[in-house]
Amino acid sequence: MSIEEIDDVIEKITVPRPGHADLAGYFKYGFDDIRDVIERASARETAIRVACCSIARKLLEEMGIFIGSHVVQIGYVKVEDRNKLDKKIQKLIHKPKGAFEVSLSADESEVRCLDKSVEKKMKEVIKNAMKNGDTVGGVFEVIVTGLPIGLGSYVQWDRRLDGLLAQVIMSIQAVKGVEIGPAFENATKFGSEVHDEIFVKNGKIYRKTNRAGGIEGGMTNGQPIVLRVAMKPISTVIKGLNSVDLKKLKPVKSRYERSDFCAVPSASIIAESVIAPVIANAVLEKFGGDSLKELKKNYKGAIFALW
Repeated sequence: MSIEEIDDVIEKITVPRPGHADLAGYFKYGFDDIRDVIERASARETAIRVACCSIARKLLEEMGIFIGSHVVQIGYVKVEDRNKLDKKIQKLIHKPKGAFEVSLSADESEVRCLDKSVEKKMKEVIKNAMKNGDTVGGVFEVIVTGLPIGLGSYVQWDRRLDGLLAQVIMSIQAVKGVEIGPAFENATKFGSEVHDEIFVKNGKIYRKTNRAGGIEGGMTNGQPIVLRVAMKPISTVIKGLNSVDLKKLKPVKSRYERSDFCAVPSASIIAESVIAPVIANAVLEKFGGDSLKELKKNYKGAIFALW
């Protein structure tokens, strides 16, 4: 991929890894070397995304909007006591830095899990994957707090905040699913068990539950946004999987490229970052302003709900 001529003869890669962009990218662009696909499709490009998105994140924090994340599942091991976890999260997000407090607490764990009793089991799953030359995926949650009512819009499909958030989350390598709130669990219940009833206290609107994950009709409803994200196991497997040498058209085992055994904790940080510009754009669209001072002045007129 060097733009300059080199004297060394570099071996071309012609064996695609199942689950990676290798095969489709090779045929899409008519390459004779998969290396061009490997480098551009790699999750290494998320490093610059995290760096750039930090600017949008800082803008949001000026508004009192904070983003955090934590891991709830690695492989078959997951946090089973959801009530205990939710109570801990509620306590954290009511601190001055809101959802960011969740991240600070999660960072105390090597796998970014808030449940210490589950952390050890998660680490064992990763160690077993390493021992077997395999990889493992998992699920993490991203939380956004300090949001007013009405970011996003219901009037056009491309202005719905849930759709925009899902798009950036799905753009992260190896992410194969995203839900807002407990969406798939909600799908198994009746409407009366799912929808968050509305109450009023001292002239303020509030809810007792947040099953909608903070978004209704493509707009924020004043509650924290909760995104659950599923990440598949990384496709670079040391022990190799059945593949084909595209040059010789003969069956072979896939080759190993440098890779992690589990990137779920890292992916949760990437997800925090990539949603920041989406939220920031929604804030700027609604409140405008040509300076931070003007934006903050406009933002003071926002409508907030008790939660």
